[in-house]
Amino acid sequence: MKSVLKWGSLCLVVYFIFLIVKLPAVQVLSKIQLPEGINISVISGTIWNGHAQRAQINGLPVNDINWSLSFLPLLLKEISADIKVGNLRDVEQISVSGHISFSGQRFQSEDLLAYVPANLAISLLPLPIPIQADGRFKVQLNKVDYKAGCQTFSGNGQWLNANFTGVTGIIELGSFDADLSCENNSIILNVKQPNRFGLTAKTTIPANMKFTIEGRFKPEASLPREVHQAAQFFGKADADGYYPIKF
Repeated sequence: MKSVLKWGSLCLVVYFIFLIVKLPAVQVLSKIQLPEGINISVISGTIWNGHAQRAQINGLPVNDINWSLSFLPLLLKEISADIKVGNLRDVEQISVSGHISFSGQRFQSEDLLAYVPANLAISLLPLPIPIQADGRFKVQLNKVDYKAGCQTFSGNGQWLNANFTGVTGIIELGSFDADLSCENNSIILNVKQPNRFGLTAKTTIPANMKFTIEGRFKPEASLPREVHQAAQFFGKADADGYYPIKF
């Protein structure tokens, strides 16, 4: 009798382990209330190694989401996963790869690499005139620690193959570089020279996401006339020929 109970208990344990290992991702995610502005669809795989065909994050389209979830951190009430999103070679897609973790309201990450099409990112900015921009934003985050505001945020960003479409055709701007850091619990993005726009700017992103941008720019004299004409929409140039930026 004891032998039967022993083997029966062992079978139950193995069965429950099998259920946990094969737990479908769609069943779990359908019962989780996602943050406002986030929608995920066409989910497959298990909760441990899953895939979502597409998602919308605050209006931005994200495709081909893959994750690999670690089990042991869950015992400490922490979600820890390696993620891979999109196709790195597709310049029209958002792509992300790296390691992320969540513990309560705390988000951490290491060696996170992201590419965002410039036209998607610029569409979120309150520019005084519409701009059709191309190229990609590259963000390399070395270390992130975010809880009710920025605790640690280090890395760099670039606008690669920057260009926009003007009346006379495509205007090439080269590349822009920026440093990423943390200041007074806000994420700081500092755009620095040299670049063809003569642009220096500081973007401050607080916890409430009501970001501000302050800086100035002075387009190269060699850029087309329409660029210099469009610059006037940002206000009057100072004595050195720089136009203000303030959002």
